[in-house]
Amino acid sequence: MTELELLGWALAVATLAFLAIIGFAIWWSRRSRTVPAAPGEPREPQAPRAPREPRTPREIRLPKLPRKAAPEPDVEISPSRLARISRKTPLEIPADDEYGSEPQPAAAIDPDDVALESIALEVERAAHRAEKIDVEEVSLRLVPQIPPRDAISTNSWLGGRPRLPAGMEWPKIDDQPADFLAQINCADLPQGLWGGLGPRHGALAFFIHRRRYDMCVLHLRDPGMPVAPPYTLNDPEGWFGPHGGLALGDLAPFAVRAFPEWPVDLVAIGPGDADPRSEADPGEPGATLYDRGYDIADPAFHPFDWGSMTAMVALLEMRLDRLTPEAAPTPGADAADIAEMEQRAAINYEARKRAEEIIAIVHDSAARADFSASDATAVMAGLHAIHWVKAIATVDPETGAERIETITLPLTTHRADANLWVHDYQTMLFDRAKHAWCANPENLPAPARAFFEPWWRELADREMAAMGHEPFRHILDYDEEREAVLLELPTSGLMSRRFGDCDNLVVTIDKADLAIGDFSKLRVQVSH
Repeated sequence: MTELELLGWALAVATLAFLAIIGFAIWWSRRSRTVPAAPGEPREPQAPRAPREPRTPREIRLPKLPRKAAPEPDVEISPSRLARISRKTPLEIPADDEYGSEPQPAAAIDPDDVALESIALEVERAAHRAEKIDVEEVSLRLVPQIPPRDAISTNSWLGGRPRLPAGMEWPKIDDQPADFLAQINCADLPQGLWGGLGPRHGALAFFIHRRRYDMCVLHLRDPGMPVAPPYTLNDPEGWFGPHGGLALGDLAPFAVRAFPEWPVDLVAIGPGDADPRSEADPGEPGATLYDRGYDIADPAFHPFDWGSMTAMVALLEMRLDRLTPEAAPTPGADAADIAEMEQRAAINYEARKRAEEIIAIVHDSAARADFSASDATAVMAGLHAIHWVKAIATVDPETGAERIETITLPLTTHRADANLWVHDYQTMLFDRAKHAWCANPENLPAPARAFFEPWWRELADREMAAMGHEPFRHILDYDEEREAVLLELPTSGLMSRRFGDCDNLVVTIDKADLAIGDFSKLRVQVSH
């Protein structure tokens, strides 16, 4: 046996001996021990230990519940609902791809679900208002602002341009661009209007077919910037009707073919409240002015820009034909009558020549110079210095016989029995002044504003629009229990609107549709 093998056997024996010692030590530490007996007494054998009894668990007393109390259901509050309660932006849950997982395709949004959710939300709001608010029902008057306040605070208006959401196309009816009538800020509507029904946020925009009584009402939740109509008002069968019949006859080219943008205040009218609307005839102020006569040399009637100045001289040029010599005297006329006729013809001929000189000066100045109020004053003074004559038939108060009287007037003076051109000019100036004033009241000089603003205010009272009331005039089959008046617009020379034979446009809606914000089933009539 080699030395290497001897060393291996020695190592194995030593390892076994070491393991034997370790095993004996473990046995010795775990062996059972007996208690030694007292001296002189024999040891009793030790009885085996009885197993321990399990410990009785401590009784836990719960609070007593009512006998009929039902267990509370688990409540889970969604982030969106929690956001509505706290009025804070809901916590955004990180997308799956932020955790390294594969992105999942977004679920498609069903437009019907969105529409139903919007309708349900509106019904909930309407029901909440009906439960919470106990107020008397009121109607609304749309009172034109005269003078208008700043454009920033304008929330509701008639005519002009709607404020549509960005990217929205101009509304169409039967594939034709519709006429814009009005836009009303819903947040300013009183709670008692329509019995609390209808939207109270966003805006209602009213559009009408350009020739038929078909309406389109849009609830704009986020109105944007003003949008100009994509067409010009050149439809003779449309709703354009400026004050004084300016859209008719040879005066039509002088009309501003647009609906002025007029800011309105929403004034609530309850039982017993004073009504700002007047039942008086809208044509009365103009008729009174026509009958009493006036002179446009007054600064209140002066042109205020080159547009009104050139329109004035163009109209005068048209009316100068009325200054042509009179017809030849009848056979048998005496010499005195013939002499008077010749004298009138000579005066009017001279008046025409001088007027044509002023007209030429105005056209020349308009092409090369800026407008100034002093230019207008000089032109009106020059026209006032020109006199013309007219023969009018009168009745002798003593004999009752008819007689011919010759009157001489400045070219700027209007008389009801000698209407040459002045009243037509005043009608044209009325129209141009209101459009310029609606754009900016500072466009008119102080004398013009002092004259026109009271007149416009009087017309506004007599041509006032309304909402949520009983129609001012009769319409067919109106049921106030089932329907609500969404809007009533009278024919208005101030707003350049004409419906039917100077009638009122009345738009009604079922209250059930109004409650859910469905404006697709309107009834549009003309009251008589």
